[in-house]
This record gives sequence, C-alpha cells and structure tokens, in this order.
Amino acid sequence: MKLKNYKPILTDDGSQTLFSERYQEACHSTHGASEETRLHYIQGCSVPDFIRSHQAINILEVGFGTGIGLKETLHATEGLGQVFYLSFEIDPELVEYSLKGFDWKHTNLFNNSSDYLIEIPNAQIIILIGDARSRITDLKENLTQKFDVIYQDAFSPRRNADLWTKQWFEQLALVSQPHVKMSTYSASSSIRKAMLAAGWSLKAGEKFGPKRTSTRADLSGHSDDEIIDRLKRSPAITLDDNNYQEYMNEKNSYK
Repeated sequence: MKLKNYKPILTDDGSQTLFSERYQEACHSTHGASEETRLHYIQGCSVPDFIRSHQAINILEVGFGTGIGLKETLHATEGLGQVFYLSFEIDPELVEYSLKGFDWKHTNLFNNSSDYLIEIPNAQIIILIGDARSRITDLKENLTQKFDVIYQDAFSPRRNADLWTKQWFEQLALVSQPHVKMSTYSASSSIRKAMLAAGWSLKAGEKFGPKRTSTRADLSGHSDDEIIDRLKRSPAITLDDNNYQEYMNEKNSYK
C-alpha cells in the first residue's frame, strides 16, 4: 500500500518513519524512531514497572502515526499483564497502512464507522479516527476507565499547536488517573507553561539526538525547581486556544 501524502525515511537505528507532507515533519526523530519511542514513552512513563505492580495498564497515545508506540508497548509489556491502549489519529489512511505492519493472529478487528477496536491476547486496542480535540469529547462521554499513562506524541507545536495548548492539557487531565504519568519529546517553554497552567507538574526528561532534554509531567508531584526558574525568566508565551494560530504563524515565518 502506497501512501499519497507521506514519504518513508530510514532512521539511524534502522527503523522506519514517515515524513508528512501535511505537517512538513517526520513522525519521529530521524536519529531513531524506535529508540526515541522506547526512551520517551516506554521508559519515560515507567510502563514495565507499572504493569508489573498492577497487572494492568491504561495507555492514551496522542498520535498513532506509524504504530511504533503500540508495537514497542506490546513488546515491553509481553507476559506482564493486561494492556488497554487507546490512540487518536487524524488520518485513516495512515492507520490502515500502519496496521498492515502487525501480525494480528487470533484477532477480532471491528470497523465501527471509521474507528478501530482490536482485541488480541492480553491487550485491547482502540484507535479513534479524526481530530483529537473533538474525539476527546467523545472519549470523556464514554470513558469507563481513566488513563495511567499518556504518550503526548503529536506533531510539534510549530506544526500542530492546537494539541499543545493549556486547554488541551486540561482535557488530558480530565481523562487521567491522579497517579498518571505523561511524557513528550518536546521541551518548548511555551508548551511547558501550558502544561503548568493546566495543573501539571513538570520534570526534565532524557535527551535524544540533538535535543538536550524532553518533558515528563504528572498531576500529583512537584515541578523541578530548575524548570520553574527557567520558565519564570522565559519570554515565551503560554500556549492556549486564543494564541496558538499566531504562535504557528510566527514560528513558521522563519526559514
């Protein structure tokens, strides 16, 4: 299956990602799609430790993309307990393409409208197709179990800023357990300020490739003093629904 609006890219660790013509950005770091996913999301959210302790885990992924987040999660949790994995994805063609990379033996795949429900041993996977800002409203109305872990893996604030605003992070908090851990590759001051304004506590995450740091967040801890000091000194705006379009216009005006 050939995708119309994506170009394949082989990353430095040998795994493949895709370059999106729509967002003018790769779905993962070209320094290693699989390695980045394991570092920021599997390790960043302590997924194996949590499922060992609880025998089950509820994961929300913002941006299904090429399915690497799901693949690495299933590998890391194999034999440890039950996984409930829900992902947003705006592009149904991309989901269809990405699911072809899985060997779903003994799988029941239901296509309800454009959404997917996949049941395999030890995991239930739901992929909600469409704009995440509207689909999270559907999710809140029908959610029976809140999330232990969030992979905030949308395209960058520069390209997809409406999934990085204060109001977005408030919505994520509403579908989360008090002990939730959220992780993202971004360390932008504007999105960190948005997270903080939405009630999240912030910690520095690991570096990957050329990025010197990343961001981890929770709802029950305390923010790193160094991050708070830097944000107080930073002139960056707090990204919200009233200014994100202006923010993108400014960021994309530079060559």
